[in-house]
Amino acid sequence: MSRNAVQPLLLSFVLFVVGLGSLPLLSAEETMRVIQGEVVDPAAYLREGRRGPEATDQTYEAVDGGQTLALLEEGTGSLYLLLAEGPGEDPSASVYDYANQSVKITGTVLERGGLKGIVVKSVEPLKTPEAQTEPATPPVSGAPATP
Repeated sequence: MSRNAVQPLLLSFVLFVVGLGSLPLLSAEETMRVIQGEVVDPAAYLREGRRGPEATDQTYEAVDGGQTLALLEEGTGSLYLLLAEGPGEDPSASVYDYANQSVKITGTVLERGGLKGIVVKSVEPLKTPEAQTEPATPPVSGAPATP
């Protein structure tokens, strides 16, 4: 084979190998996101649709027994498994106190084959609408207002 015939083949091979590195099937998609939703027991949610304050006792029983919690995204209904940063860490530890409550989680989202997970960087409880719109008590008529 002549030298002129080998160069195009070599170039094609190099481009093929470089192209393989950009295939999405070879690695998980990773992005930093902020997601609002409810912390749920994924097994109870998937089996029975169980969520909300009435499911809190069962959620704690499940997580205390080894179940990892998940985040049910508000609006989309997407379920994100909570993932640990490293081996041996408890992925539910940072959200344990927020079982069946609405939170805002910032973290690294991983997705592969339709399954979604999030490595929690920070968690912040969301206030209930009642707590945000609580009216101030007006002063009693004739009494001086206190600053």
